[in-house]
Amino acid sequence: MKMKKTISFLAVLCLLTSFFVGCQKEEDFNSTPPRPYDEVYEEDIAEIEEFLNTHYVTIDSENNTEFFEIEEGGTETPISAMPELVYKDLYVESHNVNYKIYYLNLREGIGESPTKIDSAMFAYKGFSFKKVTTTEIVGGETVISENTSQILFDEKIAPVWFKLDEVIKGWSEIIPLFKTGTIDYNSSDGTYSYNNFGSGVMFIPSGLGYFNSSVGNISSYSPLVFNFKLYNQKYRDHDSDRILSKDEYDFDNNGEIDDTDGDGYPNYLDPDDDGDGYLTKYEIRYEPDPVGNPGVYDYYDFPSIPTCNGTLKKHLDPSCH
Repeated sequence: MKMKKTISFLAVLCLLTSFFVGCQKEEDFNSTPPRPYDEVYEEDIAEIEEFLNTHYVTIDSENNTEFFEIEEGGTETPISAMPELVYKDLYVESHNVNYKIYYLNLREGIGESPTKIDSAMFAYKGFSFKKVTTTEIVGGETVISENTSQILFDEKIAPVWFKLDEVIKGWSEIIPLFKTGTIDYNSSDGTYSYNNFGSGVMFIPSGLGYFNSSVGNISSYSPLVFNFKLYNQKYRDHDSDRILSKDEYDFDNNGEIDDTDGDGYPNYLDPDDDGDGYLTKYEIRYEPDPVGNPGVYDYYDFPSIPTCNGTLKKHLDPSCH
């Protein structure tokens, strides 16, 4: 007889800076050498897929979710059979592992998508899970059973901002697949309402989470589950060159971070992208003031930046200053 386990999900995503970033540093105090990534991933993906096969989810009108274990003989639809369940393949070179990240696309959203290096505002709830073996005496016989224990470790019902290049990798890969919604401000009571935002649930192998770190009540090598709501996003300019980082990270979508001058600094972190000794922000656009005041540099939509000699954007060609 299986025991039914449940956990309520009222929001989702992004952990506080002290949690997402600070917890990673706890690994420095772990004297035990980490296990091989590929070995741990095989265990993680087996646990995740078993969870998807043995649990079902209920979803309310606000896309809050609750997860339940399907009891023996139950007729509920397992998560693995839901049309909303999809996955993203991700190869991590440093781990030499082909990861699979399952996620539920509950609603895509109608606004803009952040990239993995932008900022986003979320609500979220997260838990880990593991098999728990129990032994009891029934009618004089020893009965051993296994159940899935769900461990809540954090939630933020009120939305919080976070930089996606400072969170665990699973987050930065899945969140850009969703879009923001609309935000309405009620001046009479000073409250905000969020509508049509992207929301979902992601199932993250530990190699894309905290891996061998034990953080709070998250044990090492724990797969993680997050229910998230993406309310807002903000494009960033890491190198202050007046070109948004999203347009410099991987403009040709070849899966590699752009580094035009090959100096080891990617374009989004390089204030002189072509290495010609002239800062990019002085090469792309300058708006003179018609009455003689100092001119103003402004953001350019990347497609509108003029080319030099009809080929490269002018800030990417060292022959153009």
